Amino acid sequence: MYQMKWITNITGIIIFSILGFFPMTLAQEPNELEPAKKTGFYYTIQKGDTLWDLSQKFYNSQWDWPGLWEMNKDIKNPHQITPGTKIQIFLKSKTLPKAPPVQPPPEPVKVETPPISPSFTYQNINRTGFIRKHVVDTLGVIIRERDGNLMMSANDIIYIKPTNKANLIPGEIYQIFSTEKIEKKVNNQIFKGIKHLIKAEIKVLEHTDNYATAIITDSYRDANVNDKIMAYYKRDMVLSVQEHPPPINAFLICSEENTVIINQYQIAFIDKGRHDDIKPGQIYSIMQKNRSAFDATSSNWPIKEQYDTLLAPLNSGKLIVLHTEDIAATVMILSAKRALYPDDMVN
Repeated sequence: MYQMKWITNITGIIIFSILGFFPMTLAQEPNELEPAKKTGFYYTIQKGDTLWDLSQKFYNSQWDWPGLWEMNKDIKNPHQITPGTKIQIFLKSKTLPKAPPVQPPPEPVKVETPPISPSFTYQNINRTGFIRKHVVDTLGVIIRERDGNLMMSANDIIYIKPTNKANLIPGEIYQIFSTEKIEKKVNNQIFKGIKHLIKAEIKVLEHTDNYATAIITDSYRDANVNDKIMAYYKRDMVLSVQEHPPPINAFLICSEENTVIINQYQIAFIDKGRHDDIKPGQIYSIMQKNRSAFDATSSNWPIKEQYDTLLAPLNSGKLIVLHTEDIAATVMILSAKRALYPDDMVN
């Protein structure tokens, strides 16, 4: 089981949803969750699922089913749940909420059920950055804000100089982005790529022969003169979770905002992508080097070579893959037991 804190007030909050308990009846209509309104993990009840069995499968204890019932207020009767309903689940390290004492039910007849397939929803997926080998097609460049503001945000009117790639069509939605060249040593090798930072969404109002006029409809970060315009990059916000994928031997490159320390729930990047069979929804552990007090990098010990010992890596957190490109993947830090840094191992 993995340890993690429950946070509810921030974007990218982690929630689990699972469906199931006693033998299903049709006494309750499916509770269809609107994934765009919640970020977290989910499970859709299958025929034959019960809270009793799902508690055993997810938490290795059938007696934790009252916690699942307590989390999902829409389940009025744990004996009457409906296939197709979505309920919340949580990371295995999460302690189940206490529910009033309930008499244990008789063990239900075992029914062959399909494998459990939870999902993860991240509602802000279309504003997350990514790393590619080359810059995406640039459709235009911001040349000015109508009132001369240097920093631009929601509801500002901007002027764009189009490129020859395509016309900016009035009424269509586009995204503002900036780029940063990445060339850094990762695991003793040089990683090269172009980081794309999504800043805002715009709607084109009109397009003349020389420039286009647009309004910023949604702003995530301040936009600036010379920022670029790209086609709206729509990505799937609902991801199928794979909690134990094969080892990948990857490394953290940097956080989205280039912070020195990478904290829980931050967006970051790893140096493996689609070419390495990395897929959205995969969950990996973050490992850190663990040396003895006689660290070989220290000059305070004249006999350090005699005592230096490389210990087993520290399991320092977990992450989930949100998006993949050919050479890199965008990830969210799900949990962090200690400060995380670029060049930490991912496996």
